[in-house]
This record gives sequence, C-alpha cells and structure tokens, in this order.
Amino acid sequence: MSNGERNSSNGIKIVRPKKSIRNRIVISFASILAITILLGEIFLVVFLNNYYYGGVEQLLTEKASSAAEFLNKYAEYTGVEGKSSFLFKTYLGESDKKFLVQTLDKEGRVLMDSLGGQLNQIVETGDVKAALQNRIFISTNIDPTTRERTMSASRPLLRYSSIDGVVRYTVSLTKIDEAVRQYYATSFSVAFLLILLLIFISAVLSHSIVYPIEKLILVAREMAKGNFDISAEPVYEDEVGELSNTLNMMVGEIKRNDQLKKDFISSISHELRTPLTSIKGWGETLLDDEIQEGSSLEIGLKIITNEADRLSGMVEELLDFSRLESHKMKVSKKPLSLNDIATSVYRQMQPRAKGGSFRLTHRGEEQLMYGDENRLRQILINLITNSIKFSQPPLEITLTVESVDHNIKLIVQDNGVGISSENLRRVREKFFKEDMNSPGSGIGLALVDEIVKLHGGMMEIESTKDIGTKITITFPAIQN
Repeated sequence: MSNGERNSSNGIKIVRPKKSIRNRIVISFASILAITILLGEIFLVVFLNNYYYGGVEQLLTEKASSAAEFLNKYAEYTGVEGKSSFLFKTYLGESDKKFLVQTLDKEGRVLMDSLGGQLNQIVETGDVKAALQNRIFISTNIDPTTRERTMSASRPLLRYSSIDGVVRYTVSLTKIDEAVRQYYATSFSVAFLLILLLIFISAVLSHSIVYPIEKLILVAREMAKGNFDISAEPVYEDEVGELSNTLNMMVGEIKRNDQLKKDFISSISHELRTPLTSIKGWGETLLDDEIQEGSSLEIGLKIITNEADRLSGMVEELLDFSRLESHKMKVSKKPLSLNDIATSVYRQMQPRAKGGSFRLTHRGEEQLMYGDENRLRQILINLITNSIKFSQPPLEITLTVESVDHNIKLIVQDNGVGISSENLRRVREKFFKEDMNSPGSGIGLALVDEIVKLHGGMMEIESTKDIGTKITITFPAIQN
C-alpha cells in the first residue's frame, strides 16, 4: 500500500491527497521550528564566538597595549633591545606566563621570547605588520611547530616618536576551540532532538485535526454512492462535530424524501393500471365492432390502444422500479437455455424491425445458466426496444449469444445515435435520459442493470456518439 493510502476500520480505503491538511500542518510547523532553531543556533554561534574569542581578543589587546604603553613611557629613549630587556626583567608578572610574549625589531625579527623560542626568526603575521604601521589587528595563525591554532596581538614600540620595534602577545586556542566544539555538539544535538520532538507533536496535533475530517469524507463518499444507511459519528464536540450532525440531518431528509418518492411511484403506478386496462379493453372492444376501415374512428381507437399499451409498459417499469427500490424484486431461478430465450424474443421483436436488418447469432457450444425466464426476457426486450427506438435508418441490430469458457455472453449491438462519453457513466442512473425530450421513463437500463446483478452477471456498455452502442452482458454458466 502506498504512503497516501490506508484502510479505515470498516475496510474502505482512504486515499490521502498529497496536498492534505495533515501534510500542510506538519510541513508548516516543521518549517517554522527549523527556521526558529536555525536562527537560535546562529545566535548561539555568534554569542559563543563573541564570548570566548572576543574575550581573548580583548585580553590580548589590553596586554599588548599595556606593555607597549609602559615601555614607551618609562623607556622612551631606549632602543628596542633595551626595551626588550627592561620588559622581561621588570614588567612581566605571573599573569603574563599564560602568554607567549615576544619583542621584535622594526624588521619583524624576534629579539626576545618568553618561552625561549628561536630568536632572529622573522614574523610576518598580520598583527605584526599592522603594529609596524601603528594599527592594531588581531590575527589567528597556525603554529608551525605544534600545528595548534593561536591568536596574537601586537603594539608598536616607539623611540623619539618613531616605530622602533613591536611587543607581541600570543595565546593558544586549543582549549577554547575544544570547549566551543563541545558547546556546538551539545547545542546541535539538543536542537535535533527538539525538532524531532516538535515534529512528532505536530503530527499528533495534525492527526487530531484531520482524523475527524477523514472520517467525514469517508461517510460523504459512501453517501455520494447512494448508501444512506451510514451515519457520521462526531469525534469531538467542535465545528467538525457540528458538520457531522448537519450531514446526518441532511441524510435523514434525503431518506425521507426518497421514501416519499418511492411511495408516490408505487401508489401512482397501481392507480394507473386499472384505468389503462379499461381504456385498452374498451378500445379493443370498439375495434371489434363494425367500423369503416380507414375511418377517423378506427385510426383514433388504434392510437388509443397503442398508447395504452405504451403507458402500460411504462407503468410496469415503474412498478418494477418500486419493487427494486424497496428490495422486493424477486427472481425465481432454474436451469434454462439463454439461446432458447433469445430465439423466442428475436421472433417476437422481428416484426418491429421493419425496413432494417435484425440478426440473431449463436456462438460456441451451448451452456445452461440459472435464471428467471421472465426477467431475462425483460432484459432482452428492453435492450432491443432501445436499439430500435434510437437506431438511425437503415436500422442494423445484431443479437448475439456466445459461450466463452464458463460464461454466457449476451451482446446487443446497433447503429443508433449513441451516447456521449460524458454521459456514458450515467446511463445506469435511474430516470437519466441524455435527451429529456426522448420517449421513455429513463429507468429501463437501470432495471436491466439490477436484474443482471440479481443473476450474478455484469453489464458493460460501449458507445460512440452518432455511430452506435454495444451492450455486453456476461452471466455465469452452470458448472457441471
């Protein structure tokens, strides 16, 4: 099953759209959290750099500036060698032992080193160059011997107001870098766990919001299919719960109106049968009397009886529809030959296909099926009548009974006006007619479809506008 699908508790599949409310809530919430935490991490990085490295820079600057000011004040006219000797013998105290203190001449050559490093070595770091230009610059370097990171600050040594050398303070950043890395690792781990936790919370929150909506969508889909026995159960007493109650009220009204429609159809159909029988009976009785052939009276009586027949057929369809809606339509099945029924109906309907081609074809070895003969005849008469009614001259109708494997196929094909592709899926709907001015009640195919289902069969409809229609009904044959 794909990520966008899952089964509900009653086994009906819920297809979750890609752009669902759940996804939008989780993505929006996660995006806000990620941006917030990212900004927090940036702030933390800036703060840690300012706190640790900024503090070291300030301390180095103060140390170098203080030493330079002391030497420039108390050994103003002494050369850089004398200032260096004075610095290391008199000025440096216990606190300075944490730093590497160096003095350099104006060429950048090391004159003295508090750690006894290599003398006469030329230093060309940014802090030294800046000090020789009477500027202050904090440089971060890699020690060539220990390969550790260091930070240095330098200030100029003056003689007669001219730069004669440089005093330089350097400190190792190894311990500070390690502390900062630990802070970064801890903060990023906490941020990652926090994001996971908040995404989980957002998923739970979105589920609590979307779940009742999904249940409501599921119920609405079932109702759209005509299943009005289902009801929407409110999950929470909120706006969605109120919507569930409203949907249930709507379904109740639909069921009441549907029942009124069924009762009306059943009642009016029964009421119409008696007067139609009387009209037809008296019309046939009067036709039996001596009436001048071709007279207006004869023509009128024939029209009356024919229309009474047509209306009687429509009333029978309405009665069948009423039985179908109330689940009272019964079929009495027995083993029978669909070939025999098709042959009988073909002979019955042949005269109605005057001026056209109406053929019956049998294919394959005959098989028997369980069915109700009257209902199967009703299917055939209905389909052939529709083909004759909607066919274009010259009429061409083919009725085929075909045995395939363990199935029996009944195929009715014509060259009629056809059905447009957008209406093809609706032709099985009760009372649907593509042309509202066309004759008939619009329930014929709906009845055929239901009778086919009662026989365990399946109906397929293929149609092209202005070319024709092919209806294939497949029944299961008796397995012997």
